[in-house]
Amino acid sequence: MPGVDDWTLAPLRAVDKIFEECGPSGEWRQKAREFFKKEIGQKTVLSKLPWVNETPLHDLRPNQVVRFRGMVQDMFDNEFFLDLYEVRDSNTGTFRLQSGRYKDIAECGAGENIVTDSPRCETGDRLTYYCVPVPGENEWVKKIYQDMNPCTLGASSSNSVSRKKRSVTEESDHYTSLNQCADQTEDTDSMKMEAVEQGENKRTRTEGRNEVTQDLQRSSSEETSGSREAIDLNFPIPGMKGTPCLVKTYDDVNFSLNDIVEVVGILSIDPAMALGGPDHDGNIEMNTAAMDMEEEVAHCPPPSLVPRLHVLSAQKVSHTNPLLSADLECSGDIAAQKGSMRETRELLRELLQEALLGDALAAEFMICHFVSSVYLRQDVIALGKYSMNLSGVTKGLQEQQYTTCLYNLISSLVTQSHLFSMTLNNMNNTVFTPKKDYKSNRLMSGLLQLSQHTHLVVDETVLTAGQLDAKGVQNLTALGNVINWQKADYDFQYHQIEQHTNIPVLILSEGRAMITSDVEVRLEPKHTNVSTAFTQIHSKLTPDLLQRLRSYLTTARLMSYTLSDEMQKMVQDDFVDSRKNENGITASDLHSLLVLARLVAVSCGETSLTPDIWRSVKILGNEQKLRLNVSSH
Repeated sequence: MPGVDDWTLAPLRAVDKIFEECGPSGEWRQKAREFFKKEIGQKTVLSKLPWVNETPLHDLRPNQVVRFRGMVQDMFDNEFFLDLYEVRDSNTGTFRLQSGRYKDIAECGAGENIVTDSPRCETGDRLTYYCVPVPGENEWVKKIYQDMNPCTLGASSSNSVSRKKRSVTEESDHYTSLNQCADQTEDTDSMKMEAVEQGENKRTRTEGRNEVTQDLQRSSSEETSGSREAIDLNFPIPGMKGTPCLVKTYDDVNFSLNDIVEVVGILSIDPAMALGGPDHDGNIEMNTAAMDMEEEVAHCPPPSLVPRLHVLSAQKVSHTNPLLSADLECSGDIAAQKGSMRETRELLRELLQEALLGDALAAEFMICHFVSSVYLRQDVIALGKYSMNLSGVTKGLQEQQYTTCLYNLISSLVTQSHLFSMTLNNMNNTVFTPKKDYKSNRLMSGLLQLSQHTHLVVDETVLTAGQLDAKGVQNLTALGNVINWQKADYDFQYHQIEQHTNIPVLILSEGRAMITSDVEVRLEPKHTNVSTAFTQIHSKLTPDLLQRLRSYLTTARLMSYTLSDEMQKMVQDDFVDSRKNENGITASDLHSLLVLARLVAVSCGETSLTPDIWRSVKILGNEQKLRLNVSSH
């Protein structure tokens, strides 16, 4: 069996080796899965695998093992491929079977042909997901992943150097650079290298194609061989950067829309995959599944822009914080931090109080907003959400760029965030909800197609007098559904599909926001010098403190929480006693207090409600209501 370095740089050789040892029976597939699972399970192996997110494609070898993290933006139809195919040697007349798993291109050596009509061929199917980089992933997260990213070797020699089969001749600068490096790097697969040198390797798509005219094929190739701007990468947030991937899974590995996934897979970046392409004789290949040309363009983008990943290992992750393990409970990260969480919370509260210009009450509620997360759904109610409206952001503060300063601080603490300027133009023209395009058979993304725990900050202070058009009203409704119900209705033209969300929303406004939130906190600044406040904050934010706060926020958000029978009785007794008073709390007020109590508890590192925390929560609730009552008069 190949060594670690061998199999990560040439995993298909490992598959071929297993196939040779096991023969064409189904056992070789299981053996291959077991081999990859065992090897990838070693941390030393994972640490050597480069991230596609942080590594230019021209610095990666074709068919090497890489890692990728992203969000599932769309799911394509099942893809059929040649899981097993027969090859005939034209010189000797002998036949052999070849594995087509984990490949987009079925290959054969010099003087060989693929016997497409052989009864020994086996067709498999795999799921294909269009995954984009995690929307709103903040720069500090990318920087840590970049620092952890191993140094990669130069791009290896590729069969694309001398092959005749190529549908896009000048796809992008990425592949040009890759080919320039090819002659300087030793190919890890000696058999393929020998065939390349002879210039006779034949390659065919493992998924064959519909018969179309060469003129139509050539026209589509020209359309997709332009710049990155000419290709719609379908990012949810306008202006997003990064490398999306077509992730292909085997053996019942499946995901859902908007899942954040970490993938270990075989990188496939052959230019011939862009809209298929002619074989070495210039003929058009065949596909078992019919596909219109518009759909073809959307589903077969240039691999230099959208590489393919054949999954060896994949997992859905609960967070994207690189400072913590993927599984906090198993790793012991939560237990390790519990003892210091109250102290860390106080440090964060002091920073937020300074950022909120001396408002201690607003700082308390901001912490609760940061650690909020939907943990349970009952009918239409999403339990755990805590959207917040910070009102009282006056024009004087706006003139000092207060919103920008506050958002910059937020983005330096949380893993994912996005600032949306709620101008009339943006409301009337921004695409909020995803919509199914049946011509291209793909889901066109929208601003609200965000992964869980993406903090959406809405700046309502920039809204001016004017008219919202029909699209603007729809966008306002969609935003309201996320804030109040944590759901978004995706437009499939003939029907709406309800998609659950888990997006904490913070609205900054001068008066009460247009959309009601879970809590409105009226800002009462002790001073109005924005520049001085944030200068002091940045002087305190040392690298160690930043790391501590970032770890704390993720840990607190994912902590478990219970309400004991004893505390339930205390809460009920308080509610009954309050109802005896003229201005007693309502059932709605009680629900809000219980949500707030949970958030205060987990932010203090507690997994259950305590009498002290419950008393402090009632005080916070009374102060918040009193402040709103005073400001309304």
